[in-house]
Amino acid sequence: MNKLIRNGLMLSLGLLVAVSAGAKDLKIAANNTAYEPEDVQKLASTAVKMGVKEPLNMNLAAGNLTVSGSSSTSCVIKVGTAKAPQIAGISCK
Repeated sequence: MNKLIRNGLMLSLGLLVAVSAGAKDLKIAANNTAYEPEDVQKLASTAVKMGVKEPLNMNLAAGNLTVSGSSSTSCVIKVGTAKAPQIAGISCK
């Protein structure tokens, strides 16, 4: 029984830490998009999860958003030309 309680507490603590870590705003050095701040953070988060390091540079041109940072990895996210981003694909190198 003690093992079950301990495992439950560890799981709860792990979830709390995961939720807390996901709430921070990412550092964006340059951004030429007209997207809402929430959308910018979501796109930035996607790029960071793919290996781009902060601070981020976001450059939108012809429906393709290029996200680069302090690492050699950069991502091209196909977002279209609508007012809000509509992800149609992502490529990171």
